[in-house]
Amino acid sequence: MKGVGLRRLTFMFLVAFLVWSSSIETCIARKSKHWRQRRHAASVSLYKKKTKDHSHGHHNYHNGGTKTKPPPYKTTPPSPKVKAPPSPKPKVKVPSIPPPQKGYGNGQQSKVFDVLHFGAKGDGKTDDTKAFQAAWAAACKVQASTVVVPAKFIFLVGPISFSGPYCQANIVFQLDGTIIAPTDSKPWGKGILQWLEFTKLKGITVQGKGIIDGRGSGWWLDAPYEDPYDDERKLIIPLNNTVQERPPMPARNELSGKMPSIKPTALRFYGSFNVTVTGITIQNSPQCHLKFDNCIGVVVHDMSVSSPGDSPNTDGIHLQNSKDVLIHATSLACGDDCVSIQTGCSNVYIHNVNCGPGHGISIGSLGKDNTKACVSNITVRDIMMHNTMNGVRIKTWQVSLQSSLPHHKRTSSLEESNCKHGLGK
Repeated sequence: MKGVGLRRLTFMFLVAFLVWSSSIETCIARKSKHWRQRRHAASVSLYKKKTKDHSHGHHNYHNGGTKTKPPPYKTTPPSPKVKAPPSPKPKVKVPSIPPPQKGYGNGQQSKVFDVLHFGAKGDGKTDDTKAFQAAWAAACKVQASTVVVPAKFIFLVGPISFSGPYCQANIVFQLDGTIIAPTDSKPWGKGILQWLEFTKLKGITVQGKGIIDGRGSGWWLDAPYEDPYDDERKLIIPLNNTVQERPPMPARNELSGKMPSIKPTALRFYGSFNVTVTGITIQNSPQCHLKFDNCIGVVVHDMSVSSPGDSPNTDGIHLQNSKDVLIHATSLACGDDCVSIQTGCSNVYIHNVNCGPGHGISIGSLGKDNTKACVSNITVRDIMMHNTMNGVRIKTWQVSLQSSLPHHKRTSSLEESNCKHGLGK
């Protein structure tokens, strides 16, 4: 009995201890819970204050945004990583691009001026004279500019002057197409001495693979047979061993009307320095094909002249009052002198030229009406002559001792007293 009572007492004591321990843990848990809640509330309050201070200057970019709740198990929440809002892109006003102007490109002044961009049609029927004038006027203002006459087009152009003296230097006339002269008498008026003219320029170059076609058959029909004056027609070597009193001329377009008596030169340069002509072909000029007057520093090479051997007064290259001239690697076929050298010329060098048909290479005629004629330092060498009337000759007018002496009479001798410099070579 005594042992049973002791066990019961021990059991009851153990149960009481367990009940007491359980109440103590519950109390401690409640106190710990309240302490954590107070600590958490204080941390959240501090976090809100810091966040408010940090985002005071950026509230415009976070309106309506949600706040991140810190995890309850951390005593000190980390500072949130706030991404800086993207900077707004400034609105740049893009200017409208103006349409390209004639002769200009990429907003900068161009150096290339195509006649097509100035209204030329290039169909061989429309008069493109004004378009050529406009293209030249624009190129004239730009140094080392280029006027382009493009290939595969035929441009009908009337009498025109590409003139200075206020043009910039070193202009290039790039001729790759074909320029044809009017066959109507109206554009020529009562008569014009030149068709295409370049005047008072410094450093002008005409180059390319194009053609200048004077379409001179209408003019040739009206040429008097008394010209040339020394009746050179009798000396022409016929190609078929027959001499015709009046050789046939190409048929004229009856719609063209009668041409004026003054016949124009196809291409003329006047009062210019450093002139170059290369690559092009000049054909069927009404009179001289290529003329240089009062020019200094002339170079002609790798170009050609072409017209029938019986076309009257169609000199290939005519020089007058020009100095420092070089002509080489050129083919000249015409109805008069392949090269004619008039008064006032000096330092002329001609070599490796193909001449014929034609009248050869001539100096003169010099000293008409007893005038002084000065020609000096002329060199002609390595010339291929074929079907020509002469080789190289000097033509002078006879000194008139009597007023009744006909002016068309000539002598083969040069009156050197008329020129103090004499004849060079």
